Amino acid sequence: MGVQTAYTIEIGNLSGTYDITDQVQSFYVNSQCNLAEIGSSTGAMTIKNFTGSFTPDGGGTYGDIDWFNQAVFIDGTTTVSGVPTSFNLFHGIISKFELNDNGTFSTVTLSFIDAFTAGGRSDTVNSVTNFEDASVAITNFYENFTTATPAQMPTLGATSIAYVCTVDLLTDDFEIFSNTADVGTSLNATIQTLITPVGPSLLMPTTIALTSPDFHIQLLNFTMTRNAANRTTFIFKDDIVSGTELPFETLRTGYDESMLTNNVEIINASGSITITDFKNASTTKYGQRFRSYGQGGFSLTEVMQSTASSWVERFGDVIFAPISLTFTSKQMESAANASAPFYNKLLDISTAIWQPAEITYTPTGCPEQTVVALIKGRTVTATPDQTIITLDLVTANQYQSFILNDQYLGVLNKNRLA
Repeated sequence: MGVQTAYTIEIGNLSGTYDITDQVQSFYVNSQCNLAEIGSSTGAMTIKNFTGSFTPDGGGTYGDIDWFNQAVFIDGTTTVSGVPTSFNLFHGIISKFELNDNGTFSTVTLSFIDAFTAGGRSDTVNSVTNFEDASVAITNFYENFTTATPAQMPTLGATSIAYVCTVDLLTDDFEIFSNTADVGTSLNATIQTLITPVGPSLLMPTTIALTSPDFHIQLLNFTMTRNAANRTTFIFKDDIVSGTELPFETLRTGYDESMLTNNVEIINASGSITITDFKNASTTKYGQRFRSYGQGGFSLTEVMQSTASSWVERFGDVIFAPISLTFTSKQMESAANASAPFYNKLLDISTAIWQPAEITYTPTGCPEQTVVALIKGRTVTATPDQTIITLDLVTANQYQSFILNDQYLGVLNKNRLA
């Protein structure tokens, strides 16, 4: 039987949740995480409304719900030999409600976004930070400490100060500094101006716990590489798979010029220090590809210099590499039982994104190739028939750091990682 996949879909807040799994016809979730940015997840589901139970003011079970004060929980299990293992595919906030009704046939489309995209639309906050850890600053920016000010995050039925935001560290923390108030034009703009350019680093929203509620977001520092406790390398092959190997159906390869960077300007929060760096060989070949970060919360000039150098050294060349990979739950039904834990991690929002993947494939008319890529995005589309998983990929040698003696990220003369 291989690995079986099942989902549970709930909506709700602190007042209670509703299991609507049986009413959902299909759904998709797209999660993306880019360097020097806050990652995001979006999606939608189509719901059967044949009895009018979702029609607003229609007298049905869900007719009086305040949809925009509701969270969405898409969770599931992968089962091998009758033993299920759970995963959290997506947790977020309803952002749109569309009723499609012609009088005889009716469906509802619920769209949703992650909680930090929702909360990040808030007004900018006091951005003065005095040499504190980035995780502390992020928590302070998103949380609300007095009822005299409006809540930043969707409270899901809590008071304006009762929710919490938890930063889960996937690497060491790092220090930021700003003596400038009101950086950015919104809450997320504050963080993407002040914090994520440092290193550069990145953030990825993950789960919601309906306790306070508690919103979780992951943080990676300048290494761009998960620590050993949080890192899993996924092994994909286009031939017969065995053991922990995962199959794939299609693989797209190509060039990605969008991140080409060979001239960088870094400015600290007060505007008093400007650091520039450029890669002469790259500008000579491609012309300038300029990147500028102003008002960054850099605590030291040395950090500004290392950040600028990281950009031009890592991204000064355009590399041919895998761009995306697609596989399905039906393929996993024929995979070995040992691959189930890896499949489960790819379905879990906390363990799928920003992970290395070794991919072995054979281009037409060419010998077999094995490359190490990085998973920067994931789209999951599910119907009663099957689940289709598409992984968006970038080159590991640009986006990951060398780890001594690591089988995939530390092989000299094979993966020349930054």
